[in-house]
Amino acid sequence: AEGERAPRGGGELVEVLGWTDRIPDLLRSHHLVVSKAGGATVQEAIAAGCPMVLSQVAPGQEEGNAQLLLSHRAGATALGGPADAAAAVGEAFAGNAARWTEWSANLARLSRPAAALDIAREVLAMIAAAAR
Repeated sequence: AEGERAPRGGGELVEVLGWTDRIPDLLRSHHLVVSKAGGATVQEAIAAGCPMVLSQVAPGQEEGNAQLLLSHRAGATALGGPADAAAAVGEAFAGNAARWTEWSANLARLSRPAAALDIAREVLAMIAAAAR
């Protein structure tokens, strides 16, 4: 159930969330997200600088989302189920988190969190120029 907290192996807790409007805050406050390659999630993760392990890639647009992350070396795919996703997370943090560090640096170069503001400024400048 939503908000339920369940004990795991080492005494760690897992919080199960249903629909939430806190995605940007959650992504910024975590080191990594395991998710399907949905457009909104991938773009939010890029903006938040949160590397992704993609557990599912649906044909079509999601293939492009996965390719975006993979081509910029900003995450990994783990399509073989939970054990594959767990292995990808382990690899990300192995060796003093070398792979995760690379993904994070690559996301910082890819991310454009102020893109909407930049576009709005450009449109306003174009309108102002046309009015002259």
